Amino acid sequence: MGVSTELLEENLALKQTLIARDEKIAELERQVARMAELEREIAALEEDLRGAARDRAKLEARLKELLAKRRALADLVAPGQLALFAAEAPLATSPCANEAPDGETAADRIRPRHEKKHAPREIAYAALPREHVQHELPVEERICPLTGKPLVVTGEKTSEELEYRPSKLVVLVHHRAIYGLGESDRAERTAEPIVAPLPPRPIENGLAGPGLLARILTAKYCEHLPLYRQQSIFSRDGLELPRQTLCDWVLSCAFNLEPIQDALKKEILGSGVVQLDDTPVECQAGKGAPNFKAHLWTYTSPLSRGVVFDFALDWGHEHVAAFLGNQIEGYLVGDGYAGYGVIVQKHPALIETGCWAHVLRKFRDALKESPVEASRMMRRITMLFDVEREAVEGKLEPGAVRALRLEKSQAVLVEIEQEARALRGQATSDPGPLAKALTYLENQWTTLLRFLEDGRVPIHNNSCENAIRPVAVGRRNWLFAGSERGGRAAATIYSLIESCRRVDVDPFLYLRDVLVRVCTHPAARVHELVPANWKELFGAATTR
Repeated sequence: MGVSTELLEENLALKQTLIARDEKIAELERQVARMAELEREIAALEEDLRGAARDRAKLEARLKELLAKRRALADLVAPGQLALFAAEAPLATSPCANEAPDGETAADRIRPRHEKKHAPREIAYAALPREHVQHELPVEERICPLTGKPLVVTGEKTSEELEYRPSKLVVLVHHRAIYGLGESDRAERTAEPIVAPLPPRPIENGLAGPGLLARILTAKYCEHLPLYRQQSIFSRDGLELPRQTLCDWVLSCAFNLEPIQDALKKEILGSGVVQLDDTPVECQAGKGAPNFKAHLWTYTSPLSRGVVFDFALDWGHEHVAAFLGNQIEGYLVGDGYAGYGVIVQKHPALIETGCWAHVLRKFRDALKESPVEASRMMRRITMLFDVEREAVEGKLEPGAVRALRLEKSQAVLVEIEQEARALRGQATSDPGPLAKALTYLENQWTTLLRFLEDGRVPIHNNSCENAIRPVAVGRRNWLFAGSERGGRAAATIYSLIESCRRVDVDPFLYLRDVLVRVCTHPAARVHELVPANWKELFGAATTR
């Protein structure tokens, strides 16, 4: 009887075990069915995305077709037939079309420095108000060097200087006291009169004061006002300035400011990490010759608060190599331009580094053709930027940044490489955006890994590209450079103005001060006039 009870209990336990196993199997079957359902749903959504991309492409093609038909119909309509509906008649030729970044135009001739000057051009400023500034010698200097007797005021020498105050043009009339012997002493000996000196001027013997020159430069290169527009504004304020005079003033200022640009260049190239990029600029070739495409190269560094521009007549890497020089060493961060590779081969101390922002943009361009694949790759690349954001928010030193990248970014890079190989194995049209993005990633892979080596090296070149944006905005106004000399002048002034923006310095206040200061500042300490250093040394004492 006892044995039967034990068998019954074992039988019951076995049945419960079987029931539990069946329930688990049923639950697993439900999960498998759910996974299969999710897979079908994901596949359907991916197919919908591809269909939406194809539909969008068809709609865009149809839109282009309709726009082309509309333009064709518009060409058949005589211009006079639309006059009743025009708000205002368009200008036949915009005066802006001949404006250059340095103020030179096709009609504004560049005079060689060795050419003899003609009679000065007439500048009308009689209607402007006058302010009188008195200049006198200190009492201890009012002694005749020949007789040792005290000097008295015997006359006055006046000179005029055009100056600019914010929203106000004035004429500064400098009254310089002339000192000579008194009447009783003049009979005994004749002595040369002594005149109180003028303060330094930005342009020697020039009429323009530092404030006026600073205003012209900031209006042109910050506010993108071509010189012909400034000429009209000054005319309304009572100052008639020939445009060629404005052009000469801009070129003279750029020449005087070149030492500060050179100091910026030395600072950036000596930092050990140099970022560079370029933007095209139309340039005049001379009388009768067609315009050609020049380039403004931009150089920055994450270890410097400055920007320096360099004007080149073409896109050849020789200009970059000449600018960098033979002594440079460190990392060169760029966008994959083939010329960088040639430069690095000739300079073993240079290490070419890639830009992940360019990779991200190329996969963004592929979203239309391959939305699923491109977005998947973009999510992984964005994770690299998340690590960089963490480093910035934590204010980490370069050593800690490198450790963080090795800990987190390196694993993401492995995933990106695996995903790229998987996509390469799929059927992707070679001319398509996705194939181009994958090719760029593959070609730049070695340079794209370089940021793991040094925490100072950025993973993208956005800082350099952002410095170019004001040039692109200004290009809509001035359209082309008038000459190589004009292009170099624009590069000098852009370098200082963009460096001011990076350290939150008012370009007008800075230029008004350094245009005078650079004339007397010791050449060995010209680095003190770089905007970041100027702000610390002289900025507090400079007001409007």
